[in-house]
Amino acid sequence: MKTTAKQKLPRGWNEKKVQAVIEHYDRQTAEEAAAEIESAPDATGETWISVPIELLPAVTRLIKRHQKDDVGRGRNGSKKSRATRART
Repeated sequence: MKTTAKQKLPRGWNEKKVQAVIEHYDRQTAEEAAAEIESAPDATGETWISVPIELLPAVTRLIKRHQKDDVGRGRNGSKKSRATRART
């Protein structure tokens, strides 16, 4: 008997919301998907790329490391002091 692991959902999400998102994309045509992508707002400093599945864990780790580094930086890109980080 195969058991499935309980997935940890992002804050504010529940099984009903996840199913609604899945159903939305399952019903979407290729043309609707393309239109959604085309109409998405441009994110400054970001891009979309295709990543081979076997590299996804490594890319995810890099993104998390980058986000952690950004938390410790001030507006001008310099490192915040511990006291400043504790207040933010």
